Parts: sequence; C-alpha cells; structure tokens
Amino acid sequence: MRTNEVSTPRLPLPRLLASLVGAALGLTSLTATGATWAISEKIPLGENVVWMRPDPGRPWLYAIDQVNSEVLFIDLRTASVSRSIYVGDSPSDLDIDATDNFLYVANQGPGTGLYGSWRIGVVALTNQTLVNSFITLVSAVHVSAGRPGRLYYNNGGEVHSVDTDSGTDLGAFNNIKTRMVISSDKTHLYGQYVYTGNLGAMGDFDVATDTITLLDTAYYSPYPYGWDYDNYSISGDNHYLGYGQIMFTATNFADQIGEFPEQIYALNGDGSVAFGQTNIWDTTTFPIHGNATQITNMPISTTIMIFDSNTNVLYAFNPADESIYALAPSTTHGIPLSWLTYYGLSTNDSVESQQLGGDGRTVLQDWLLDTSPTNPATSLRLTWSTNSALNVQYTSARRYYQLQRSTSLSSPSWQEVAESKGNGSNLLFGVSADRINYPSAYYRVSPSVY
Repeated sequence: MRTNEVSTPRLPLPRLLASLVGAALGLTSLTATGATWAISEKIPLGENVVWMRPDPGRPWLYAIDQVNSEVLFIDLRTASVSRSIYVGDSPSDLDIDATDNFLYVANQGPGTGLYGSWRIGVVALTNQTLVNSFITLVSAVHVSAGRPGRLYYNNGGEVHSVDTDSGTDLGAFNNIKTRMVISSDKTHLYGQYVYTGNLGAMGDFDVATDTITLLDTAYYSPYPYGWDYDNYSISGDNHYLGYGQIMFTATNFADQIGEFPEQIYALNGDGSVAFGQTNIWDTTTFPIHGNATQITNMPISTTIMIFDSNTNVLYAFNPADESIYALAPSTTHGIPLSWLTYYGLSTNDSVESQQLGGDGRTVLQDWLLDTSPTNPATSLRLTWSTNSALNVQYTSARRYYQLQRSTSLSSPSWQEVAESKGNGSNLLFGVSADRINYPSAYYRVSPSVY
C-alpha cells in the first residue's frame, strides 16, 4: 500500500535515450479543504507487539514483544528498532514512572504459579538496561505508574500497590480485572472492578495518597455483567474517559458525553478526537447534534494504539505487516501540520503547491522527499552504478523507495521492480535479472512515506 507518491528522474537503460534525466516530480491539482489525519511514519518491526508506550521526554517509543519476552526500544528519529532486551517471561504491559527515569514492565512469569516467579522489571531509561525486578505477590498482567514512589498492578483480579523505592508489594486494595489508565497528575486510577460477586463496574480510584478510595462508579458495560470491554483510554488533559463505546467526563461518570458506533481505543490530548478500530471521530459534534462525526477511516485495522499528547501523534500497531504507524493531523495530501509549523509555514492546504526553497519543488514534494521546504536541497537522483545496478542518491532513512519499470514513455505503464527503505545515503537496486526479461526499458524511482 502506498500514498502520496511522486516520480523522480526517469532513466533508461544504457545506450537507450541516456540523456533523459530531467526532473519529473508530479503533483496533482489541489483543493482547499480541512485538515485530516494521515500516516506520517511507518516503523517496521518484524515482530508482533502487544502494547506500546511513548516516552514523554525522549524521542523513543517502547513496545512489548511478548513472544520473545523482550522490550523493543524504537528510535523515533530513525523510525527503527535500536535495541531490544529481555526483561522477564511473557511481558504484557508497561508504563513510565512520574520522573521519566524508569520503565516498569509487567511479566506474567514462567507459569509455575510460585511466589518469586511473578515480577515487574525495572528498566533505567537513561541507558536502557534492566536494573531491578520487583517480586510481586500475584502475577503482574497490567501495570500503571503512579505518583513518585508508587506503582499499581493487577493480575486480571487483585490490584496491588508497590513501593518503588524499596520494591515492596504493599498488597491489594481492590479487584480490577482490566487494563488500567491513570491521569497525568497521577491522582486518579481507572479500571473495571468487581463491585459484587463477579459483576463488574467502572471505577475511579483516588490514588493521591496511600489511603486509596473509590470516588466514582458506573454499572457499565451493560448491567449486570460488566466485562464486555477492556479498552480504557483517557484524554491528555484528564477531562475525558473512553470506555467501551461511550465517552465520559472523567470525574463524573454520570456525565456521558456520547456513544460511538464502535469501541474507542484512544483519545487525543483534549478529547476532541477519538480513535476506533475502523474510524477516527470528531467528538466536538456530540453537543451539537448528539453524534460524533467521522473525520476519516483508520488507515489500518487495529486495537493496539496509544496517543502521545506531547507530540499530538497516535501510534498504532498493524499486526498484518508487524509495523507501527504514526498518525498525525495533516493536510489533505498528508503533510503533517507539525512539520509545516516547524518550518514556519501555513497549515492550510494551499501551502502544498507553494514553491519556497528556490529549487522548483513544491512544499508537498519536499515533504515526500523529506527535504527542507524553505532551503534548496540536493534532489533525489537515479543513476547507473553498473550495467546491472541502479543507484538512488540522497535517500532518506524515513522514506521508502520503489523502483519502477516501463517499456514505453509514449504510453507508460509503470510496474514495480523492487522496493527498499532509505538509509540516509545511497540505495542500490540490482536489475540484472530484470534486464534479461526487459532488455529495452525505462526506470524511475518513486518515494513514499510508507
């Protein structure tokens, strides 16, 4: 799958119109419409992950590879996995402490069922190494970092507090069966708890001190069972809570903002945008006509996603190709608004066709090439390295490059020959086999975000 493709200089085979090297960066006609959400980055993992957590103070994303019992350290500057470490058997959840110094990883353990087999791994984020393991009284499935010195975990039943200064398990204070979320000020912990027998209800727990109390409750999902969903999410400003298909005021469950046509798995920083498995929703229309309005389709189908309020980016894992996709507010043709703002440009769609760098390229073309829109830069170039290899010069490590072939320029039909991720330097495509089948042909390279 690819979007926003542009063509770079087309180069024929040696001795066949070898002078054809003129730039051919194509651009469709643009119309001025409102901002949408689009993929701004693809991060290939090659592993299946079960949960993620963005670092609030560093350009890193941490993900759990449960099959290999590893935490993946993803460098967002290069959109690649930089490191992976073993932190304990069968990790299932992770969170970052209030000081942004430690990563806590819940490990379900080897399955022996014995005390000492259940642990929470502690990773120092300054050097990305495992520095400690807290022995827990029950298995750790879900974990949420509280105020400095406190950590909360559950085993799909009991929820416990941990003193992170000493590593002491302080015992259970209730029964929460689902994944938990915690407010950014670390005072409210949310989860689906057992209110009687085996019946579940929403719970808002005051965790500002060690005297933990239940502040609010709602018998949802549908009474009397309460275990239909496991998808709590909270807006970055702590005002709104998503659970099941409903958006609530986080501090007053009786104030239900509205119901979505699907389950919601993430909210943005101020709760104005909600993310489901198949759609992205504008929640500001709830008070206007009672329904959320679809902004656009989710480009991938997934329930594993988390929103980074610090950068205004949604990270979503696609199990189909084992990659993480970053989604950001964008222009119609996919330029992230944050990228435009970084260069001091307008965030209106009309900016896409402007030529600002003095090199003849539009802002949209510069985004696709990953070059500055305000300064002239060396353009992507396709040359012959040998008679059987093509060299793509000036690639970006954040872009993908597809080599295409056509046997005619008068009525071209471009076919994919090969594709590779850029490396920040030169990229070599071998075409010896292709030239045997197509001895007279033209080649071009097409960059894309994913």
